[in-house]
Amino acid sequence: MTIKDYKLPLIIIGVGILFSLYLQWLIPEGVFFSGDAGLKALLAKQLSQGQFRFDLVSPSLPWVRQLWQNGLYPFEEPFVYYINDRYFITFPYTFPLVTAPFQALFGYRGLYIIPLVSTWVIWLTCYWVCKRLELSQTIASVALIVLIFASPLTLYSAMYWEHTLALVLAWLGLALFFFPRQNQPLSIRRVIVSGILIGGSVWFRPEFLALVSLIIVFVYAVSLWNWVRQQFRIEWFNLSQLSYVTEHQEIFAISLIATVCLFFLSNKLIYNHPLGIHGIQVVEETGLSERLLGGWQNFQGLSLALFEFFPITFFALAYLLLGLGRNSHRRLTIPTMVLLGLSFGITAFVGLAVIQGRMYKVLWLLVLAGLLFLAWLKQYDVRLNWEMILIYGGGLLFIILVSLMVPEGTAGLIAGGKQWGARFLLLLVPIICLLATKQLEFILNVSQVGLKYISIVAFGMLLIVSMQKNAYLGLIYLEENYNEVLPAIQALQNDKNQIIAVSHQFVAQSIERGLENKKIFFKAETNDDLVKLGKSLIDQGYHEFTYICYPYQPCQPPKYPPTNRTFNKGNNQFRIKLSKLGEFGKYPIYDALILEK
Repeated sequence: MTIKDYKLPLIIIGVGILFSLYLQWLIPEGVFFSGDAGLKALLAKQLSQGQFRFDLVSPSLPWVRQLWQNGLYPFEEPFVYYINDRYFITFPYTFPLVTAPFQALFGYRGLYIIPLVSTWVIWLTCYWVCKRLELSQTIASVALIVLIFASPLTLYSAMYWEHTLALVLAWLGLALFFFPRQNQPLSIRRVIVSGILIGGSVWFRPEFLALVSLIIVFVYAVSLWNWVRQQFRIEWFNLSQLSYVTEHQEIFAISLIATVCLFFLSNKLIYNHPLGIHGIQVVEETGLSERLLGGWQNFQGLSLALFEFFPITFFALAYLLLGLGRNSHRRLTIPTMVLLGLSFGITAFVGLAVIQGRMYKVLWLLVLAGLLFLAWLKQYDVRLNWEMILIYGGGLLFIILVSLMVPEGTAGLIAGGKQWGARFLLLLVPIICLLATKQLEFILNVSQVGLKYISIVAFGMLLIVSMQKNAYLGLIYLEENYNEVLPAIQALQNDKNQIIAVSHQFVAQSIERGLENKKIFFKAETNDDLVKLGKSLIDQGYHEFTYICYPYQPCQPPKYPPTNRTFNKGNNQFRIKLSKLGEFGKYPIYDALILEK
């Protein structure tokens, strides 16, 4: 029995759906991939219970609120900000808001419905674009394999994160705008919907402002350049094939900007800042020099992660260099020489930025020089049109803008903290996927036999490495991550103590939501913090609580004897004794007794 060509892409999507459902099955109840998700889930929980407010509601107990205001609040900046006597998470309110109804209907599992379905729609949109690009069913199947099993994207369907939702909105908008039917103009309705969808992505991920800026500049730049070419009869850099994007450009820009402005307005009403809490974190808390330095470090980290977790990117890069070498060999005009020099310089610059070690940097330059020499020596038929060059340039500009926009990485991590791949660059994943597979198809259909075999082997090796990295190692990483947190949640669910103190906010972010708000959390980093907490607990009749250490930073209190945690209350003297209960997952947990001397 043979599989008909038109069914193969749908079969691959079906297998991808089964794989994504398996990832969902791996998620334990109440556990989240990151602390960011834990904070968003706390807000979603409130909203699902009918508390329609966008700050984290404080308990009604006055003594708890007093301790929180005196420095023992379990969260701190830059994840939670205390503004006007209210605690706001730094993330946009929109994702908890749209997932709250699903949590109200389906409980904890409902939180993952939007990330999961969004991922499926991204796959289907990719297949739809493949058909508009007139890719063969075989190449379309390869593109789907790359996107589903060889990229970081699918793993994000099993994380409570808004990245897949923002990506599906932007991807749908781009697909509608850039891939109309042949010989059919863009309709006003299509342009408006596209603008709303792309603008809507900003409601969930602020880095998509970079996409909005680039799209608007691109549309008007194409319009301006086509006018200049006609006026001055310029022959090169012909973008007439892209003239359709300038149809109804004002309507497109208005729909796009208006959608973004509505988000800014909502932020102003809620947070008294048009960019929300994230704007306070990025814009107001760092100067220009710090932002540029942080942007450079972000650029290095994000670029490296893109190549490391999505190696198919190397194929598109090699194609660019071969194409530039072939075109320059054919006709060495000044524009071609400038473009070749800039492309080689930028490519070398990116590589030197992301590659560590002097020997590897030299090797990188030798590989680039070898590719250019190969293209120069032999005229391989590698077509490189202006549309491709614009995609390369747009991708590079997107990385640069995002690097300047997002907060700098901390604790030795790249921008975005704990993640799989470069989550801020997920928009580039389907674009690179389609670009690389389209280039592969062109080589197979047009180029010489030698280059065909080289390309098949290179693409196949990169595909295997990418699948091993994401579908195998990524799955293991996801499962190990959940198993590091689940034992602690299970132990605390059976713990009689209502009061929990933590040494670092990351502990509370990961654990509090899984306990269904049945515990009261405090952050006590030092012995003095524990003493402050102990004094208040004695007044409330508590003589015991639980203390949890964060394993990746020094945890001070357990290193000292109880004599360092003594205090007087009236005529009585007390001390706090910490007894280790064990390590549950990655967390050392202690029983804290307040003993009277």
